Amino acid sequence: MRKATLFLSWSMLAGLCMVRAGDPTDPKEQAWKPLFDGKTMDGWQPADLYKPGPCSVKDGALCLKNGKPGENGPMTGIVSTRKDLPKKDYELRFQARRVEGDDFFATVTFPVGGSHCSFVTGGWGGETVGLSTLDGMDASENDTSGSFAFEKGKWYTFRVRVSEKRIQTFIGDKRLVNVGTEDRKVSIRLECMPCRPLGVATYRTTGEVKAVEIRPLTTSEVAEMNKKSDE
Repeated sequence: MRKATLFLSWSMLAGLCMVRAGDPTDPKEQAWKPLFDGKTMDGWQPADLYKPGPCSVKDGALCLKNGKPGENGPMTGIVSTRKDLPKKDYELRFQARRVEGDDFFATVTFPVGGSHCSFVTGGWGGETVGLSTLDGMDASENDTSGSFAFEKGKWYTFRVRVSEKRIQTFIGDKRLVNVGTEDRKVSIRLECMPCRPLGVATYRTTGEVKAVEIRPLTTSEVAEMNKKSDE
């Protein structure tokens, strides 16, 4: 009887340890998964935009080059070819810089449940940031619209967090967007359609992108995000 009790106690303890070890709320941060190897276009292809400029890998970065005026359309972009991208409860991060031009240089389009959205990086003359679109309004019109003074040639770290109820965006440690999406129509501008499900685009600008990574959010991170708070 004593042996059976000891065995049961140890079994319960081992089971508890196994549950805790597999609990996604335990790690402070889930592991990041690279989406770009820094050497090739593997996993990416040029977005099917109107006469885009060339895309290539240069010095460890994806280079989205502004096309020649009169020969190319205004946008150049790349799109992921992966089939395993999450649609919610994830975080995306990457580094990007504006090399030439004065408009957006790394606008990222990303999945949001059954739809998609775009985080505009320096549009409408070079400083506008925000989500396009919410309720049919783009980043220059809706309540996520903001301004950020980007320095040409400087690398910035961008992050996008998506849960079932909320989208957050960051530049460095500065949070720019924290918007609930339960009662909003989340979509993208027509021009960004070729960047679905996950892609990056420039507008009359040469941009470079590197260190593209994605990870699942932990249970506690999702719970914290989904709180109805705009603080």
